[in-house]
Amino acid sequence: MARAVSQQANPSHPPPAAEERARWIRTLLLALLAALLVKCAWVCDDAYITFRVIDNWIGGHGLRWNVAERVQAYTNPLWMLLVALPYTLTREPFYTSLALSLVLSLWSARCLAWRVASTPALGALVLLFLCASKCFVDFSTSGLENALSHALAVGTLLVYASPAAPQRRAWIVAFGASLAAINRLDSLALYAPLLAEIALVHRSRRVLANIALGCAPLVAWELVSLVYYGFLLPNTAYAKLGTALPAGELALQGLRYLENSLRNDPLTLPVIAAGLFLAFLRRDSRSTALGLGLVLQLSYVVRVGGDFMSGRFLSLPFVVALFVIASQSLSKRTLLLARVAAVAAMALVPFGPLRAPLAYQLDTPSSQHFDANGIADERAATDDVGGLWSSFRAPREGLAMHVTRGNEGAERARAEGAKLKLAPNLGYFGFHAGPGLHIVDPIGLADPLLARMPIWADGQLLARDEDNPERLPWRIGHFKRPLPQGYLRCLRDPSTRLADPALAAFKDELDLITRGPLWSSERWRLILAHLGGKRAPRPTP
Repeated sequence: MARAVSQQANPSHPPPAAEERARWIRTLLLALLAALLVKCAWVCDDAYITFRVIDNWIGGHGLRWNVAERVQAYTNPLWMLLVALPYTLTREPFYTSLALSLVLSLWSARCLAWRVASTPALGALVLLFLCASKCFVDFSTSGLENALSHALAVGTLLVYASPAAPQRRAWIVAFGASLAAINRLDSLALYAPLLAEIALVHRSRRVLANIALGCAPLVAWELVSLVYYGFLLPNTAYAKLGTALPAGELALQGLRYLENSLRNDPLTLPVIAAGLFLAFLRRDSRSTALGLGLVLQLSYVVRVGGDFMSGRFLSLPFVVALFVIASQSLSKRTLLLARVAAVAAMALVPFGPLRAPLAYQLDTPSSQHFDANGIADERAATDDVGGLWSSFRAPREGLAMHVTRGNEGAERARAEGAKLKLAPNLGYFGFHAGPGLHIVDPIGLADPLLARMPIWADGQLLARDEDNPERLPWRIGHFKRPLPQGYLRCLRDPSTRLADPALAAFKDELDLITRGPLWSSERWRLILAHLGGKRAPRPTP
């Protein structure tokens, strides 16, 4: 797998001149990748959800999205903590997150091409794949946690594939998996087979103890989450996964997500498939575990319906597949075919990293980047606000649009002295609105009650049931909830109650968990009662 493993399987060694040429090409491709990452740099709306929490924390309001309640509206605690460190000095999230992402992404790429790749030629191929993958380049910035997920995966797999002593491998791999899970909890699907393989192959108490020791950071974070927020999972998990939609519908949407990737980013999924094939082809326990991890991760993506951002959930499997490919010994013919495929993808994909315009929305209509299933090229959709180069290339009206969507609405709310506002787009608006504005999110990402409400749109329940057998339109990740009667009034005046008695009692429980004293016995009784994912009662018609 890693260099120590792969070199044993490399019977042929290229001539010195060819190897030197491959080294130069590898260096040039790393420079090209750096240029493409800068060219395509952006920060999406969802990233500013995390940035608002950071800003509130640094401002002394706690790890909260709305300062009145302890709700985990972000899904990436480790990335949040990492960005918070330089943010204390810069007080600026855009360039701060871009700089961190670029450093992490280039480190990951260099490790794959220099430390994992069995030859310089194979390292050059890995870099060529990275340059041609739209999902990798797009989400190596974006302000989301992907870049950190990539770096943690590469670093952890380097140790996993090494000939280190079992006890040392056990705790380092568990530690890396633990950090990856804190960064994004659903990445556990990728790492679980690796830990199981270590435990089953070595079967010693010391190895098991070291795995437990490595998992300590994740256990510690979950305890912090339980104490502070009252729940083990982020609020977004309840909003996005507790939809009551049939599993078959979500899986079908997940398959559409893969189809969207294959259509708009035709290199990424074939590379993942190649990595899977090579992992199972080797038939050793480590490669098999890695292949199982990829299968579980992709299965999870399909099971939850994918995402509304095209390619976002595929960048981590793509990097892991490249790790597998880089550690192999490929024939000259295979290398040639792979190079041709990567160059063709770079040259022919209209909105790939090489061909995409510097400012998407100034050159193409935004509607061109949404498909019929609600999956979007999110970098294009928000480029007028989040793109690094849009503001430099924009004409006067473009700059006005950049300010309007990103800041003007929030500035108006602050100027009017608004204390409460309904806003379905949380990120840019929420960050610029500041801590003084309590924002109600009908999708429920940052609202503890709405996250646990049934899914409605235009007064009708979206999930199929006896009263509503027809499938209604919905967009993955954006499940709108109805506001209970009197909800905004209750938020303005806590002494008032919801009109529905059952919902009012449920809201009282959530209020005590998210707003009450941390160590009150009644709060902890309710925390234990809600650990099973208790849902809100259906509102009375």
